Amino acid sequence: MSDKIPGSSYDNPIVYRGHWLIYLSDARPKGGFEYVHADYDGPEDNRCGWALTVEACKLEIDGMDEGNN
Repeated sequence: MSDKIPGSSYDNPIVYRGHWLIYLSDARPKGGFEYVHADYDGPEDNRCGWALTVEACKLEIDGMDEGNN
């Protein structure tokens, strides 16, 4: 994927809901996408994850944001 396509790398993520970053995973053998909150604060912070598609990442993020309201 070209790094000019949003989501193709950590340096060029898809920004979702203003504070979530979604980008192509290069650390997973199955590929997919990783997501992380812009204010992520290390392993104790659960605001990160992985899913096979951007849409699946967005669904997981929506669930996390709803749980924090």
